[in-house]
Amino acid sequence: MGRAKIKRGSTNVDMTAMCDVAFLLLSFFILTGQFKPSEAVEVNPPSSVSNKHAPQKDAFLVSIDKDDRVFLNLTDDIKGDIWDELVKEKNLNVSAQDRKDFMGTDFIGVPFSQLLQFIKIPSEQKKNIKMPGIPIDSTNNELEAWISAASTAGQGKKLNFLIKGDNSSKYFAFGRVIDAFKKNDIFKYNLVTNAEDVPPGTVLYEENLKAQHGGK
Repeated sequence: MGRAKIKRGSTNVDMTAMCDVAFLLLSFFILTGQFKPSEAVEVNPPSSVSNKHAPQKDAFLVSIDKDDRVFLNLTDDIKGDIWDELVKEKNLNVSAQDRKDFMGTDFIGVPFSQLLQFIKIPSEQKKNIKMPGIPIDSTNNELEAWISAASTAGQGKKLNFLIKGDNSSKYFAFGRVIDAFKKNDIFKYNLVTNAEDVPPGTVLYEENLKAQHGGK
């Protein structure tokens, strides 16, 4: 006696709903994600063993390149407030368009005397310009004014002050940057380094293992 044939159902699956969900999630992450701003110059910091990452929100990053020039990167969430406070403290004669130009600037690497001209240069052309950096001389440390504006504008929120120095930069430049923070009574900041893997067998390595296994 022959076996009864079982009618097989269709194996086609309608993926329309799944595609809609995927595109909705992709749109959400694109619209809400914060992209890391481009840096002014290439900086190769020293290496260190650490399991912490530099904050990407409310970040005030001071970079020192191999030629001891100082540059400033501000994240978009604090950039406008710092500009408004800087204009007030330095009594700058600026327009609404100047503020808009500043908001579109990824980094600052010039003294105040060149600032308004600098922010009007298209972003793709800025890196082709030989920038002198922000002055940090003992008699003219303009970084102090930037930090002062950030400190005042950031009242009520936690600003993340970061220092990223090139491995070839000299100590005097780093010291002048530290002095600018001290003059504004800021003694807590993070040093940005190239993170290396934690060597096996060390205390930090064992702590990371415990954290990965729920503390066991």
